Amino acid sequence: MADEYMALDALPGGDQSVLPALPEALRECLSRAARVVLIANNPAITAADFAALNIGADDVVVSFNHCIKATLLNEQSVNVFVHGYNAPDAYFFGLPCNKDVQRLFDRAGERCFTMLVGCAAPMCPLPRVAMYWDRIPLPPLWNYPVDRPGGKRYVGPSTGFNTLVLFDWLRGHVGYTYQLMTLGFSNEAGKLWGGHAWDYERDWLIKSDVIVVALQPRRWWQKLFKRK
Repeated sequence: MADEYMALDALPGGDQSVLPALPEALRECLSRAARVVLIANNPAITAADFAALNIGADDVVVSFNHCIKATLLNEQSVNVFVHGYNAPDAYFFGLPCNKDVQRLFDRAGERCFTMLVGCAAPMCPLPRVAMYWDRIPLPPLWNYPVDRPGGKRYVGPSTGFNTLVLFDWLRGHVGYTYQLMTLGFSNEAGKLWGGHAWDYERDWLIKSDVIVVALQPRRWWQKLFKRK
């Protein structure tokens, strides 16, 4: 397929190895995982939505950047916290972690991992931390749209899309058997930031075999409150 071609010398990061970047302990967790569940930073997600997933000890739960739904997470599952890099200002979104994320590291550090995505400056690897350069050499990420109508360029894949494509690739190329699921990867909460090619990301998700978990219908009084 044409979209599978990757000119690996066209962008920084083309020489990075995808699997070895993951800590060995995380690879072992993924080999045992029944599900990998990605939780979006979507304010519309409720405690009932998360509870309906019935997260267990063999599940890997992935959160992003500021992890606004960290209060819903539990220390029984494996938790992966992914932080995207802001190259112009040289910091990672969501670091340092908020108190709810830090609580999980304090209580169950052996079941918590960090993933840094989009690194653009030399950094030393740390235990239980995965580091990926911008960009990860996987076709949907490498061939991500650059130009858009109006002349302004896209900044690149969203943190969630980077992670989604990575975990999907691991299933097909490493032999992991987990189900891959998303919660809140939609737009119930309002307008999305315009820096990413959302139509491209949605189209990939629709065509994939990733399970998209719908949010539970809101009660009538919740809809009324949202309108106000």
